[in-house]
Amino acid sequence: MEPWKDFDFDDDVDSGSSGSAAVPPTSGGAGLKGAAVAYVMAEDADALDCGICCLPLKPPIFQCNVGHVVCSPCHNKLMGTGKCHLCGINVAGGYRRCHAMERLVESIRVPCPNATDGCTAMPAYCHQQSHRQACTHAPYCCPGKDCGFIGYMNAGLLDHFTGTHGWPCTTKKNRAGKTCRFSVPLSDGFNFLIADLVTGGEGGSTSITSSKYLFLLNVLRQPLGRAISVLLIGRKPSSKAVKCVLTFSHIVSEDRKFLGSHLLQSKINVECLDLSSGVPNPDDCFQFVVPDYLLGEGHRDSAIKIKVSISIGDLE
Repeated sequence: MEPWKDFDFDDDVDSGSSGSAAVPPTSGGAGLKGAAVAYVMAEDADALDCGICCLPLKPPIFQCNVGHVVCSPCHNKLMGTGKCHLCGINVAGGYRRCHAMERLVESIRVPCPNATDGCTAMPAYCHQQSHRQACTHAPYCCPGKDCGFIGYMNAGLLDHFTGTHGWPCTTKKNRAGKTCRFSVPLSDGFNFLIADLVTGGEGGSTSITSSKYLFLLNVLRQPLGRAISVLLIGRKPSSKAVKCVLTFSHIVSEDRKFLGSHLLQSKINVECLDLSSGVPNPDDCFQFVVPDYLLGEGHRDSAIKIKVSISIGDLE
């Protein structure tokens, strides 16, 4: 059934006509509307989708003379036909913009499917797919070879990394807008860092939100040392650059006498991947190399101490 048939969304509705349910013009009218709409449930979600491509309708939306609506890409394809895709009636002067439907689809909010993992976003129905693709609370694929585990950051993912694979995981809570700094021993293989960035809570506010970002530091042996690559796992924060600084320092001494020091540092623009296709070839990534001669004869098989600074966006 076409729910919008024989209804012109551009027609004005007379709030004083018989049978209408207008909200009384009182100061609490807006609140009454919001309360009423909060309990509305769409039983036919297809009514909010384009009748041709079946994708969610989003502005600009067009309608024929009868009221059948189509999305903008499908409208462009129909312009040459001169007829409505559903009723076949000639569209004199072309399809018209359906402003009321545009307001409707932008006002209908849906919870993020990752709400159980902490996402509080309520994207518009027509923008839910783009939100899913960028949501930092989405589930993660395990990078282990032949391991099909998929889990959430707050529900079993880190336990799987440490318990099943023995990969070390280090979490650092930090205020959003500040550089997140770690000082960690990195073992051969996969090492995970979780930057837990917190917003809110200032000035007595009780509203606090947390966004967690999962980083993979992959340490590989090379003939002359160890190479470290860095990846952000999951979804990259929208329109934000993710940068990482790796630092290794080593003091040279003899008989407790300081002889000198070495300092290695690299600044990296971090690539973001969801790992659904596996871990990329390390040779295709920027690598931070620590030569064996800096580790000393008795420490070449030990974990190496690295300082890691992570910045998301325009941070200090």
